[in-house]
Amino acid sequence: MKNRIYLILILQFLVYINLCAKTPKNNPFQLVDVPDSIYLTLESAYKSITGFDSVNAGRNVRNLINRKDFIFKNDLYSFKGQGPHFPRCIFIFKNPNIYIFRSIGAFDFGGVLQEYIECIKLLELSETERILYLKSIASYLENESELTYGTEIKHLKKLIAPSLLIYPSVIR
Repeated sequence: MKNRIYLILILQFLVYINLCAKTPKNNPFQLVDVPDSIYLTLESAYKSITGFDSVNAGRNVRNLINRKDFIFKNDLYSFKGQGPHFPRCIFIFKNPNIYIFRSIGAFDFGGVLQEYIECIKLLELSETERILYLKSIASYLENESELTYGTEIKHLKKLIAPSLLIYPSVIR
């Protein structure tokens, strides 16, 4: 009798595993698949903005418009170092240019908005893109408004000065 129960449990377990294997896998980290050239650009920019090197910021990229879109294309993105104490930065990609905001929303609310105005001019964003990106930037700023990122990061408030970075790149 015990053997039958064990056999039934094992069969149920095998059926469950088989069903799980057939369902499509979701990206558990919801990260955008960034081309290597962009990855290197983001790593360099993150180091120049925050002073942190080799924190894998170029791979930790999320789409701010649609969190379920993992394909890299013309859009607004956030990126940050791996770990909870690294501040989020944002950038807009409009092929072949990347506009990386040097101001961090948690520390320089006004700087992000000033840079956005510059970005509109430099990337020649359409009216539809302007509205869509502004809504997402407002949401980003709202989320960042209460964050301090810990005592190790507080020194960044003094280091960050609004200015812009544009990295032209061609994706093949």
